[in-house]
Amino acid sequence: MRKGNKRLMVAGALVVAAGVVGLLARHRGGELAVRQRAHDGPSFRGLAATDVSAPALPAAAPETGDQIAAEVTRALESWREAILAKDADSVMLLDRAFLAAPDRYRAALETSAKGERDERVRAFSTRELGKYKNPQLAALFEALLADRSPFVRQNAAWALGELAAQDDGRAAARHAAGELRHARAKDPAPDVRSAAKIALARLD
Repeated sequence: MRKGNKRLMVAGALVVAAGVVGLLARHRGGELAVRQRAHDGPSFRGLAATDVSAPALPAAAPETGDQIAAEVTRALESWREAILAKDADSVMLLDRAFLAAPDRYRAALETSAKGERDERVRAFSTRELGKYKNPQLAALFEALLADRSPFVRQNAAWALGELAAQDDGRAAARHAAGELRHARAKDPAPDVRSAAKIALARLD
């Protein structure tokens, strides 16, 4: 990949992440608190911790549904490009953005996990959804245990194990126990069998 293209991709990911940060900031009210702490160094001697309230900022206009949809589409396009280019920095930036706003990105990540033609992108999207630890995703992970890619199947088994590790997700993950047992015994990929074994141990 040319350096110029990589810079554009990283910049795009930064813009997407910044958009999510702005979204979260809008939900924290209209004021910012600034805390100035005393420092132990000699140049700061004598300063006391002070609370300074910033003036109220004007409320940002709420995003429209079309604006949100366009931003999510751009984010998923950047996600796909970064994964295919093995651009770890951009993937990590988008990972943080997705985790910061699960309700915003979940549906698009589900579409990617189920229907993206590249197996690596499907696998990354499956793992990202697994990080949400949302019991409502158990049926999706169970279905993805039958994906043609071992990378996707491994991450689906891992995601079910993440659900099984918490009380509210264990019952949902148990519906996939039969598929996990099949994967543990029959899957041709050792990593899938291992992930299924760990998930089943968490279900016990």
